[in-house]
This record gives sequence, C-alpha cells and structure tokens, in this order.
Amino acid sequence: MESFQQELYGGAMTMNLPQKFGSISHVREVPDHQEVFVNVDEDQSVIIEILEMAAETTDDGCAAFHFQQLAEDNDAEDDSVVQSVSRLNNADLPTWPVDTKIYLLLGQQRIAKFNERQRQQEAQAQGNAQQLTPDARNLVQIMMVVFRLPRHDTDIVLSYNVPLQISETSSSKQVAHEGNLQEAEAWFRNLVGSYQVRDWGLFGEPK
Repeated sequence: MESFQQELYGGAMTMNLPQKFGSISHVREVPDHQEVFVNVDEDQSVIIEILEMAAETTDDGCAAFHFQQLAEDNDAEDDSVVQSVSRLNNADLPTWPVDTKIYLLLGQQRIAKFNERQRQQEAQAQGNAQQLTPDARNLVQIMMVVFRLPRHDTDIVLSYNVPLQISETSSSKQVAHEGNLQEAEAWFRNLVGSYQVRDWGLFGEPK
C-alpha cells in the first residue's frame, strides 16, 4: 500500500498514511486537539487526539476508558465491546520516551455516520417521529493505541476504524467494503510504528 509522510499538528508529529487517506478538515470542522483522515472509497478513518491524561483511570485501564469515551461520542454505549487490550513493547517503538506506556485495544461498536446521527438527534429534539430514519448503524472494528505520557500529563489516542458490516440504510452502502481484519491490523501496526513526535514542545514543559 503506497504511503506518504503526513505532518500532524503543524509538523510537530508525523506518520505514514496511504495515499488514499485525506484530511476531513475541508469537509467539516475538526477540533484543534484532533487530526482526522478518511479513506472515502472504503469508509475507513484514522483519528489522532491529544488529550489531558485521564486521571480517573489506571494506566492499565486507560485504553478501555478512552474506548468507552469514544462509544459515548458515537452514541454506541449500548452496542460496544472490548475484544482485547495488550501493552506494547517500548523496545519496538524506540522513538518514544522509555516511561511512555503504550496500549493496544481491539474492539467493535455499532456506529451511524456523523450526518445520520445529527439528523436523528434533530428529529428526536423536535419530537418528530416521522423523520426518524431506520437504524443505519454499521458494525465497525476499532483498533486503538493509547500513548500515555506521564511527564506531560497527556494521553495520545490513535484510532483506526474499519467497517465490517454495512447497514442497508446507511449512506456508506455505496462506497464501503467489508474489511479484511488481518490485513487492516497489519497495516495499523505499521502506522503505529511510523508515528512519532518531532517537536516535544507541543506538550509544554515536562514535569
């Protein structure tokens, strides 16, 4: 899969992305703490978030915590499952400080497209049941890595979303393909290996 080096956060970070991924910022507003890239042909997305370290969870629980936060953002709290969580070996990711704790989570959620969720929420707020569309949620495989940086009180959350089953009523039906999980996980691990910080000043002074 042909890739290029993508600058993030004004060049403070970089990672290798396939050519078919592009930023979504020209389509809708993206918060300053996020970078979002989509592959429109296969309805896949890569999301990077720089967050204040979640003090309400342990190190070993931080990946599941952020996965649950994502489920809430996706309105998928009732249809979300964590399949596995493992800690990655720092020796395999030598560009990160030795005290960085790195976790890989695999899970699934049933998620409607952003615009479809908006329409549903607006219809519900107006009490207009006739405007409610049939369930358009897709089964999505989520691969998530959390880089926990204790010296910077920061959690970096990198997630990759791959649709597995597409609802007949989803707007994704015309473009998405059922994912090959083995291929997707191998590609995601390569992406994680290429992800690095070039300017640690992005996080301010360390503790």
